This record gives sequence, structure tokens and C-alpha cells, in this order.
Amino acid sequence: MNKKLLPIIMLSLCVTACGDDVSDLQAFTEEVKANAQPSIEPMPKIKEYKSFEYSVENLRSPFVKPKPELVEDTTTLALDCLQPDFSRNREALEKFPLDTITMRGTLGETGKLFALTSVAGGAIYRVQAGNYMGLFHGKIDRITSDKIILTEMIPDGTGCWETRKAEISIFGKGTNSGSQRNEN
Repeated sequence: MNKKLLPIIMLSLCVTACGDDVSDLQAFTEEVKANAQPSIEPMPKIKEYKSFEYSVENLRSPFVKPKPELVEDTTTLALDCLQPDFSRNREALEKFPLDTITMRGTLGETGKLFALTSVAGGAIYRVQAGNYMGLFHGKIDRITSDKIILTEMIPDGTGCWETRKAEISIFGKGTNSGSQRNEN
């Protein structure tokens, strides 16, 4: 019977310990509230929005080609110096630097030789004298059984161009295979 009576006695002690007198807690709370300084920053001032009317009635649409008389053609400057022909159609091998173009062999006879070249992607191209290759308007001057000789046009920084000779040797033959040699 003592074991059943013990929880009842404990419960009654706990209930009597909780009294209605919480005045000391209320006084402490009031004191903390009175001494507390709020640290809230003031709201930032918002600039007044000024609307802008965007009217494009008099302007050209960016999706329509400009009229020819409005376009400045920088390629038609009258310079008295060497210039490449910008009006000609670019050839397929002019997208590749010369050091990525490799000569693979030749076709034809001595008077009319064609060279077989390949690029990094593995595509094979047949070229002849007069074709262009490389990034600098390289025109093929001559094809021999072991190399392609061409003349490139390099910008000199003043709006004019200089020529330089380059060659591409046949793949795997000699020490200059697949490379270019510059001559000034």
C-alpha cells in the first residue's frame, strides 16, 4: 500500500509547489523591457522612380539589315598599300590555321598537281595552285611532290598588309612534316 500511496503524495507536493505568486517574475520582465534598447535601423529612403518613355519610331529595328548608305564600309578605304581581296568567297581551308593542315599526298602529273590535305577533324581536301588556305589569306603558289608553297598576307597594324612565304611539307617526311616555314 505504501507503493500506491507514494505517487499520490509526490503529485500533491508538486501541485502545492506551484503557487499563484509570480509577481517576482513579472517584476523582472518589466525591468528588462524598460532597460532594453531596440536596435532597429531606420528604413532606407527609396528614390523616386522617374519613368522613361522609350520610343523607337525613328530608329532602325535591330532585326532588319541597315540601308547600304548608312553602313560604313571600312574595307573600301583608299589605302595605297597591299590589301587582300575581301570581296572573294572564302574557301573551306581558310577556317583552319596552317599548323593544323597536313599534306597527305599528291594527285596528277607534273604540270598539273593537286595536293591532298587533311585537317584536325580528319576531313580530306583536294587543293591546287590558286586555292586559299590558312587564316591569313594564304594563296597556294605551287605544289610539288613533297610540299605546298603558299603566300600569306599578314596585317601590319597600320591598315596595310605584308606578304610572307609559308610551306606545308608532306606528312611524315623530313623534320618539317605538317609544319609551316616562314620566309621574309
